[in-house]
Amino acid sequence: MHSLTLTDDSMTELRPYNHPSSLPAAPLTAGARFIRGFKRVGIVAATLVILAGIAITVLIAFEQQQREERRFEQATCVARLVRDKRFLKMKSYDQTKIDYDESGCPGYSFYGEPLETVLAFARSSPPAPLEYAIQPFFIGLAISLLSGAASFCCFWLIGWLCAGFTRD
Repeated sequence: MHSLTLTDDSMTELRPYNHPSSLPAAPLTAGARFIRGFKRVGIVAATLVILAGIAITVLIAFEQQQREERRFEQATCVARLVRDKRFLKMKSYDQTKIDYDESGCPGYSFYGEPLETVLAFARSSPPAPLEYAIQPFFIGLAISLLSGAASFCCFWLIGWLCAGFTRD
């Protein structure tokens, strides 16, 4: 049997372990460099597209929520006028439509809609926080992510085609 004893001298003879992947890499071909460059440009472009898309999506979602809140406020204003039995003015060019602005409830939410529709909306519950913002946000987020992925793929494809179909 062999006995293994470690001494201070044997410890100094240990060499560091070199993993095969730590060996110097073979130099890249010109085509591979070209593809790598276009991949990097694609990553930057995709990041910019995604960030811009998210910013626009947040603005659209916020605007949608604000619009529904203003719509509910205008509907409750009209319902208050009807409850107080106040006179509702008609549009000057069409006497069959109520002019909600001139009646004292400004807004563009119920332009020319019948009174029954406005009152039905006023009877519904007020919009919850972010209720109307969630759907446009997630749709915009999905579109932004897909657009970012498409822009990356386009740049990678251009690099691959220009490099002569070289391997990555």
